[in-house]
Amino acid sequence: MKKLLLPLVYVLLLGVAFMYKNTIWDWMNTNDSPTFLILMATLLALFPIIPYKVVIAALGYAYGTLWATTIAWLGTTLAAVLVYGIVRYAFREQGRRYLSKRRSIQSFTSTMESHPFMAIIVARLLPIVPQMVVNVFAGVASIPFWTFTLATILGKIPAILLYAYLGGNLVARPYVSVALILGYLLLVTIILLVYRQRNKSKIS
Repeated sequence: MKKLLLPLVYVLLLGVAFMYKNTIWDWMNTNDSPTFLILMATLLALFPIIPYKVVIAALGYAYGTLWATTIAWLGTTLAAVLVYGIVRYAFREQGRRYLSKRRSIQSFTSTMESHPFMAIIVARLLPIVPQMVVNVFAGVASIPFWTFTLATILGKIPAILLYAYLGGNLVARPYVSVALILGYLLLVTIILLVYRQRNKSKIS
């Protein structure tokens, strides 16, 4: 029963935050204290009432690329480590029992545990992968804390930097923005190819 309390509290807080998301968003836009902005960036990563890409782009528009990248990077990294820690130390056994019953993701679990650093970096780079899922999955799997943290720190930078730039420059510099998007897609493609090649060589 105690183990159910934390998820219930999270769902309750998520619901309350969603109800007041407009107020929270206005409050964030009217405060420019670095500590406050980092705290709000962390909370919005923990409670995704607003798509985080929108949060990063809005920060980029308001504060410029580098400062927005710093705020969002610190916030989402802190949130990722918190979720990882909670899942790893409070819900790991339940999570592993769940994963063991799902054959469709057992191979992915094995791959992540065999190559955790690269797997997390790849997951962080792919825009279609929900980042909260990566945090929870890493907490359940046998991935060391520092491996997860370092891969998260490095893997989040390119996407956050891109969204922060687009938020402040998409309209003013459309050609540069398109070039950066294509460059990001090329980077993701290269890393995916390297990751697949490494997995094939390990299997053979």
